[in-house]
Amino acid sequence: MAGLYIHIPFCRKRCNYCSFVSFEGRLHLIRQYISCLKREAVLTVEAGLTDGLSFDTVYFGGGTPSLLPADSIPGLIDHLLSMLPVSSENGLEISFECNPESVHTPLLDAIRKAGVNRISLGIQDLTEKGLLTLGRIHSVSDAKRAVRKIREFGFKNLSVDIIYGLPGQDVRLLERTLTEAVSLGPTHVSAYELTVEKETRLYQKVKKGEMTLPGQDERLELTRFLETFLETKGINQYEISNFATDGFECRHNVNYWKCGDYLGLGCGAVSYINGTRYFNTTDINDYMKRTEAKELPVSQRERLDRMTRFRETFVMSLRMTRGVELVSLKNRFQIDPLSHYGGLIEEMCQNGLMEMDDRKARLKLTERGRYISNYVLSHFV
Repeated sequence: MAGLYIHIPFCRKRCNYCSFVSFEGRLHLIRQYISCLKREAVLTVEAGLTDGLSFDTVYFGGGTPSLLPADSIPGLIDHLLSMLPVSSENGLEISFECNPESVHTPLLDAIRKAGVNRISLGIQDLTEKGLLTLGRIHSVSDAKRAVRKIREFGFKNLSVDIIYGLPGQDVRLLERTLTEAVSLGPTHVSAYELTVEKETRLYQKVKKGEMTLPGQDERLELTRFLETFLETKGINQYEISNFATDGFECRHNVNYWKCGDYLGLGCGAVSYINGTRYFNTTDINDYMKRTEAKELPVSQRERLDRMTRFRETFVMSLRMTRGVELVSLKNRFQIDPLSHYGGLIEEMCQNGLMEMDDRKARLKLTERGRYISNYVLSHFV
C-alpha cells in the first residue's frame, strides 16, 4: 500500500517557527494552483510513476489546506481518486489539515461530502501567550469553536497538533494547554518539541536575545510530563511525537515511518517510489510554469541503494514505540540487522537505550533512549 500527499503551500500569515514550503500573501494563486495539481497527477500517471502502486491513504498538508475554496475541494479529490490507483480494502483514510481560524461551515460540508474522514487541527497551544509567541493568528476561543463545528459535521477522527518547549513555558503552562486540548476530545495528538530553524522569525528573536528557549533539563521535564499526562487520559504514545486512542493511529504517517512508498504532489512535495526519492521544485512560480507546460515539476532525483534503504527503514521504524520487526526487515532487504549492526545494538542495550524481546524478534528504544533519540539513531544511519 502507498500514501498520497498533497501540499497546499498557502498561508494568511507565516508562523514565527515555520520552515516549511509555504507562502504568505499569494492567495490569489490558489485556483490556478489547484489546476496545476490536477495536471501534475495526470503527468505522474503518464510517466508511469504510479505503476504497481495502490493508495490507501491521502493527506492534505501545508501550508493551510483549509484556505482552499470550498467549492474546489470535491472536484480536486474526485480527480485525484479517479486518476490514481486506489485501494479500499481497509477503507481509504483521507486526512485534511485545518487551521482553527479558517474552519467554516462550507469548508466542512465540502470536505465531508468529498470523503475526508480525518481532520488534523493545528491548535499548537491553548494559551494566548503561547499563540502569540508562535505567531499564530487564531485565538484559544477560535480553536474551541473550530472543534465544535468539526464535531457538528460528524467527524469522529480528530487529531490536534501541539508544540511545546516554547520560550517561557513551564510544566504549569503546558498542563493548561494539555488539559484544554484533551477536553476537546481528540482521538489523536501530535506533540512536537519546538525546534528553531534558521530563516524563521523565531530564530531571529532567539538570536537577538529577545526570547530564551527552555534548557535541556527543562525540555526533558516537559516531555516526560506530556507523555505521562496523555497516557493517563488514554491517549497512548505510538511514535516519538504521536499519540492516539486505540485504533486511531495515523495510517498515512505510519507508512512514512515504515519507509513505504508515497507520492507527493504540489510545490515542494517529496515522493518516495520504488527506492527513488523525487523532490519537487520549491519555487511556486516554477512549479506552475512547469506543470502548465506539461512537464513534471521534479527538480531532483535520488536513487537509494539497498543498504541505504535498509538503514533508513531501520532508523525510521525505531521512532515507533513498537520498534523494528527484525525478521520482517531481514526478509524485506535480505540483510540481517543483528549481523549488520551486531555490537552496536548490544552496546545500546547494555547502556539501557534499547531493548530486545526474548525471541530477538523485535527491537525498540527504551524510555531513556527515546528521550535522546536523535543521539541514538544517529549511530545507525
